Amino acid sequence: MAHLKESRLHHAELSLPDDNEQLIRGRSIFIVEATPKGILVQTSFEALDGRLLEMPAIFPNIEYAFTQIDAMRRLVEVKFAEEALKKKSYDDAVAFIAAHVND
Repeated sequence: MAHLKESRLHHAELSLPDDNEQLIRGRSIFIVEATPKGILVQTSFEALDGRLLEMPAIFPNIEYAFTQIDAMRRLVEVKFAEEALKKKSYDDAVAFIAAHVND
């Protein structure tokens, strides 16, 4: 779970009722991670008690929505850059090994 925590974007604190009509306090978040097919972005809810619940993000107004979307965009850009750097490092290592295999 620590890997995902680095890529979380917290929204404003919310209180939402669960199935038993009790309030759950916490934050709506984006989770951004790399997958073999591309960058995955999902919204969830991180309760104050540590539970991670699948729940959509809530944008109460357009300014807040665009602020959060811009921040998510930066997270996605960073994740793509990290993946490109990993690929370049891998490609460089393979090229180095290939160049020195006959030494």
